[in-house]
Amino acid sequence: MAQRVLLQTTLIQLLRSNMSEPKEALIKVIAISVSLFILWALQRARWDRRQPLREHLLWCLVAIGALGYINFGGFHIDGTPFHIWDQYHYVLGSKYFPELGYDGIYVATIEAFEEKDPTFVPPSRIRDLRTNDVVPREQLAELQQQVRMRFSDPRWAAFREDATHYRMREDIFLDHGYNPPPCRAAIERLFTAWLPFRGLSVALYASLDFLLLALAGLVVYRTFGLVVLAAISLSFGLGYCSRYFWIGGAFLRQDVITALLLCAASLATGRMRLAGGLLAYATCCRVFPFFMLLPLTAFAAFHWRKEGERAVQFALGFAGVAALLFIAGCLAGRGAEGWLESLRRLWLLGGVIGPNAVGLKVPFSSSVANMRGELVDPSSLYVYTRIATDVAKTEREHLWLIIVASLAMTTAYLRVAWLTRDIVTVFASGVAAITIMTSPGCYYASFFILLALINPLRTATSLLVANMLMYLCAVLVVMLFRHGIIELNGAALYAPVSVLLLLALLDWLWNVLRSTTRQNHLLVVETSRSGA
Repeated sequence: MAQRVLLQTTLIQLLRSNMSEPKEALIKVIAISVSLFILWALQRARWDRRQPLREHLLWCLVAIGALGYINFGGFHIDGTPFHIWDQYHYVLGSKYFPELGYDGIYVATIEAFEEKDPTFVPPSRIRDLRTNDVVPREQLAELQQQVRMRFSDPRWAAFREDATHYRMREDIFLDHGYNPPPCRAAIERLFTAWLPFRGLSVALYASLDFLLLALAGLVVYRTFGLVVLAAISLSFGLGYCSRYFWIGGAFLRQDVITALLLCAASLATGRMRLAGGLLAYATCCRVFPFFMLLPLTAFAAFHWRKEGERAVQFALGFAGVAALLFIAGCLAGRGAEGWLESLRRLWLLGGVIGPNAVGLKVPFSSSVANMRGELVDPSSLYVYTRIATDVAKTEREHLWLIIVASLAMTTAYLRVAWLTRDIVTVFASGVAAITIMTSPGCYYASFFILLALINPLRTATSLLVANMLMYLCAVLVVMLFRHGIIELNGAALYAPVSVLLLLALLDWLWNVLRSTTRQNHLLVVETSRSGA
């Protein structure tokens, strides 16, 4: 009894104290451990006469995942549920997209602060969003004047009040600006064009992602059932890459994962045009979901006689929504030129693997010197020119390994498309295609939860074990840094995170192929017996 009271007291103190990364890791490891025990019980025990208890345990897992996402009420390190840094980029970037474009948000913000506050001291260095280089602020004086001239006086007055309402760290001017395609800016402007960047509107913007996640959960529950909902909730809420730390409390940052889950539900219910439209939305807004089309296209080609008509319906939905979004992007304030600007910006960003990127290439592109932190710029983690150069060099040296690994995993997901008759399984295997073809920032890797649509309890177990190791790895990196063994850096953490994600993905592919092969074999045997 005394031990239980001590444990409860300790947990309450942990939850009440301010959130930090080590504390979050400890809480998440405890939550994952409890969840793994429940998952083990759900898979091992016989529930024929205890279905109500089984259902209660599944709802308990849903709750653990939902509460885990918000750090059990801890939210961000400062205790706030809002992500002002991220909202600054997406709210102001979309609201003033006609004037700011993709190059003006930082220089315009500095100009606004200098006008409003004569005591404001601008940062000495700032990222030039035209080249992605960090340069002395003086080099952007001409750009600063040009951006100011794009505004009418009333629009500039509104921007000045919005941009200076919150005071943020200087590091914000070293981030990567506002980068979504014009169609995404058009969608965001439906909300931002009419509201100032203040407390109430910040709360409204943050609430949109919660509503989207709730919608996704409801659709998953009604389409796939409680077991899949529990697996998705755990994989997302306790996932290292989907932590609230990254984009929780931001503005419309969960729309892509919501669209992908709704796409899976539409595929499961045969609503092919809707499924195609949802994937088009995700693709036009974030690009990387485009690679989900690779296994789907292979599936349609392999099984054209049975799937040809559905494939055509899917393609029509995809093309129709993509066309509408292209037109919307042209109307976002910068015309068709906005799309060309977006492509140039995307090409610039896509040429560099960031310090917090994940994917198949990341472990092969991380040198020992990089993982020790020897290449870290002492001024800021946002300045990583030396790291980017080293990553490109290491990637070239290990190119043959990357090609072999990519071909092996491509063969695996194509084999899934060949063997299975379940289109949702094929769709989920698109996670492998994205992992091979891209190296997105880790917070986009929430798409790994799509794996939990198939064999949900086992997949959730695999993902939770991988995520527990990620949290422990994060603690280890911090400890090594505090003891002076390494410098704090991204490669030391996200190379292992990428390896763990790859292992979970390989485990999923192996089990899907094995179960599909067994089912096909049994089907052949049954058919032969029926014929006999």
